Amino acid sequence: MVRNLVRGLVVVAMLVGTSVVVVVTGSGTSGASSFDPSSNGCDVLVTAPVGHDCLLPWPNDAFTVKAKSATGLKLDITAAETPANTSSVHISPTYQDDLDGFSPGSDIMTYISGLSLTNSKIATSTDIAASLNANSPIVIVDMATGAHVPYFAELDAQNPNPASQLLLIHPAYALTEGQRYAVVLRNLKNTSNGAIAPAARTLAALNGTLKPASRGAYIKNLITVQLHTLLGGHTPYMAWDFTVGSEMSIARPALTMRDQAYKTLKANGAPPFKVLTNTTSAGVKTVTGTFQVPLFLKQATHTSAMNVSSSGLPKMNGKLTWPADFICVMLSTIQPKGAALPAVYGHGLLGSASEVEGSVTSNFSEKVADDMMGCATDWLGMSANDEQNVIATLGNLSKFPTLVDQMLQGFVNFQFLGRLINSPDGFATSSAFKEGSSASGQVLFKVGKCTYIGYSQGGIMGAAVSAISNEWTRVVLGQGGMDYSGLLLQRSTDWSEYESVLGAAYPNLDDQQIGLQLAQLLWDRGEADGYAQHLTSNPYPGTKVKQVFLIENYGDHQVPNVGTEMLARTIGAKEYAPAFSRVSGSFNTAYGLGVLNQTKSARAALEFWDFGTLTPPTDNLGPSNGSGAAADPHDYGRPSPVITGQIITFLKTGVVPDVCGGKACKAPPG
Repeated sequence: MVRNLVRGLVVVAMLVGTSVVVVVTGSGTSGASSFDPSSNGCDVLVTAPVGHDCLLPWPNDAFTVKAKSATGLKLDITAAETPANTSSVHISPTYQDDLDGFSPGSDIMTYISGLSLTNSKIATSTDIAASLNANSPIVIVDMATGAHVPYFAELDAQNPNPASQLLLIHPAYALTEGQRYAVVLRNLKNTSNGAIAPAARTLAALNGTLKPASRGAYIKNLITVQLHTLLGGHTPYMAWDFTVGSEMSIARPALTMRDQAYKTLKANGAPPFKVLTNTTSAGVKTVTGTFQVPLFLKQATHTSAMNVSSSGLPKMNGKLTWPADFICVMLSTIQPKGAALPAVYGHGLLGSASEVEGSVTSNFSEKVADDMMGCATDWLGMSANDEQNVIATLGNLSKFPTLVDQMLQGFVNFQFLGRLINSPDGFATSSAFKEGSSASGQVLFKVGKCTYIGYSQGGIMGAAVSAISNEWTRVVLGQGGMDYSGLLLQRSTDWSEYESVLGAAYPNLDDQQIGLQLAQLLWDRGEADGYAQHLTSNPYPGTKVKQVFLIENYGDHQVPNVGTEMLARTIGAKEYAPAFSRVSGSFNTAYGLGVLNQTKSARAALEFWDFGTLTPPTDNLGPSNGSGAAADPHDYGRPSPVITGQIITFLKTGVVPDVCGGKACKAPPG
């Protein structure tokens, strides 16, 4: 997932399952004054740790105002409330404040002095089912249906100081777009196993003395009226509510760009392209070149922001184009079973299109019965060419919107690469893609049969671009996942390199968590977190639904299992069984996943591989790299002819065949 950033650090120095239902009563509709937080940037409900700039609890409708939007709200975060870096520059919330709600994958965060997870019997990542117990001390309530949302919780292990650790609550799947949720904390215990009394400000809200009075009245109504059935008149430690952004608040920019870009092509036509090199070695042909994509950025550079219309949506920058790169790899001759199955390939974090030359799509030396053609382009915003901008952004999170703008341009590039594969006017017209490299030769790949394969970042961002694209319908996400800021980054073994940059700019560890959540509000537009609800069902208007095959490696050091499984639950995946247990060593599927029928075409499938590596940490820390069982299994399985053949079968038929002989999928390291 992560490239080594040592070189980039030099740049920084230079830059300085079961639902529990309750009855929810009352509409909860309030004017903006009902949401008012206190002037220090925290909701009046929370006393924050010393030195923290606040915005707690998070997410929180206290930081919204009423608006004409799909949710009836818009975010209302001021720069004075956001964390400041060591140059006293607060994170600009300008772009976040255009949203009509919070992230579907939001970390729910607050601060409770002396809290003990164990004594409170709070559900952790090893027992998500416990979060739905009737007496669960934390409850997330869907305020439209009354259903309880499963989750796991932890104290922030990135912060070694117990006196200032935040409570982090992770929903088990992406929260429903446009929906309002309430968070209830109750029956909590401290480290001495003593009961933690209701927060003083909760009591003040209930007795009418909390200031501002409008906030007190709002919280009193939430606790005593809207959550009355759940609480039965008992006083919780604290309760608050928040609203998730609507689907178009998140996805409209990407869909707008897609629709504008395709209007520049004739029906089933292809964008202009140029072949730069065409070489063959040991029977493998590699073709490189460029293709032209409508430019939506102000400039065709890796630091440019989006070109927008008066309505704030992306618009094409006249007739300017982005000269996207491509690399395609295929066998130089057509095999007995016919032309190669083509796939757009998504590379890893801060990598490049050249990764396709070593991917499953070019693994021909294993003598797989069928063959593939893999074509790749760079993930703008998250490629090797973007490394300096990524580093600069970590030092000033106000720059984060430019990364997302780049990602969205990259999504258009990926779709146009798919069109070059699918269109008779695309790569099929070039002698470089024909047997014998002559104009009269047979095309080496199946025109119009594009698929998608992505590993690591290619599985995370690939889920997003697949949800909006019509160029392919079958998708393989190897070591995929979702929710960069909440689940993925800090559990990566390479987070220390990122944190060294972020921490130098934002030394307060609680501020770092808030800063990452502010970034996630925009990052949703560039990764699976913002699109997963529309990938295998409920597709966006005019968009084809996809079939997805997720591959997960036990104890992955770079894309943590919890992130992969959150994605699996969100897309409704079924898991191959029997599956190696994540905890006990027995055989069972992950929480919230049913059993995969491997004789039928699958809507969404997950296969879990055990390569004999160690159990990952159960908190938000990355594993320790080592050798043997302590080695990183992130890349394991990719060269396997067994897994490659299984992938090809899925991409051709939609069926995930059993390659594990009716037993849990286990293999030696490597």
